[in-house]
Amino acid sequence: MQELKKIRPIYKIAFLVLVLFALAITLPGCAATRGAVARGWAGGVIVGDIIYTGSMEGNLVSINTTDWRMLQSIPLETQEPTGGFLSCAQASSSVAMYGSPVIADDLVCVGGYNTGKVYAFSRVEMREEPRWVYPRQDSVGGNIIGGIVYHQDKLYFGTTNNRIFCLDAADGYKEWEIELPDKVWSTPAILNDTLYIGCFDKKLYALDTADGSIKWEFETEGAIVSTPVADGNTVYFSSFDRYLYALNTAIGSLKWKYQAENWFWATPVIYGNMIYAPCLDGKIYVIKANNGQKMEEYDFENPISSSPVMVDNVLIVATQADKKGEIRNSILSYVNVEDGTRDELFTFGKDENVFAPLVAAKGKVYIQTNLNELHEIDAKTGAKRQPIELSE
Repeated sequence: MQELKKIRPIYKIAFLVLVLFALAITLPGCAATRGAVARGWAGGVIVGDIIYTGSMEGNLVSINTTDWRMLQSIPLETQEPTGGFLSCAQASSSVAMYGSPVIADDLVCVGGYNTGKVYAFSRVEMREEPRWVYPRQDSVGGNIIGGIVYHQDKLYFGTTNNRIFCLDAADGYKEWEIELPDKVWSTPAILNDTLYIGCFDKKLYALDTADGSIKWEFETEGAIVSTPVADGNTVYFSSFDRYLYALNTAIGSLKWKYQAENWFWATPVIYGNMIYAPCLDGKIYVIKANNGQKMEEYDFENPISSSPVMVDNVLIVATQADKKGEIRNSILSYVNVEDGTRDELFTFGKDENVFAPLVAAKGKVYIQTNLNELHEIDAKTGAKRQPIELSE
């Protein structure tokens, strides 16, 4: 078993990091007045030449990536009180989106954090009136923090009131609902007929997608909020105990685990027989998928909470802005995984930060920052367009 490494001083209080991470997003929208705005950090999803994402003001936005033009900006409005850990306590006129939108055939669906609802819109027409909303009255009883997953005509997601839901994607009617022992922040992963999801009770659960019954569960030493990655006969995930785990998908037995200096918050990338695991200690760990052996590590110095993306054989990584005696801006970098060469592609402005997951298509990377702007940057050259302001 790998020895526990000494934790860098800046990360000694892990819980404080989580609180500051959340407050970095929510505080800009929290005013001591009514009408305070809930903030989110949704990533994007791309279909053809269109990217769908959520603005920090609670709008579902579609952008044509060919001519770099905003097509629609649909507000998901509510007059309900927000509350919750990741939102302002006052009444809000917008819906915070923390999970990225998901495409379900001709629909684009997104979860509302503070409303506890799922919204489905026609992605072709993108009218302001949703095709359906679940639940039609009230809410699911908790907040939706993780993303929604679409699989074989069904939508799956978890909530902070310990529930996992399965909805019919066509009409939004509930197929099943189960209760776990604690909160669910994680986005599910699905492989074949099994759903994998983490829970605050320190366990990863494997559920039958047909009825939500538990196939197996695996306990760690920390809460699990990251998104699992299921590949072949292995599911990979991380826990707040600072381990990256690999389990057998059939029975949930441990294959290996690897410990880092801090949490693996962002989703790892699998490329070939390697796992590229981003960590809040500022490093990307390159680990053999079959045995957990570390082959390399790339130190980017600042925390990595945004999930990276692979473009051909180039891994694109965004770091958070940080303060260690001097201010380092949020930086977009690349690593060529074939030869190990790396460099910076772009440095964001002083007040910009990147928490949302990266998304890529046709050699371009799309990054949403905390200034409510969407950037497009060429993954090889660093060439960029003028960012699009997602505000109304």
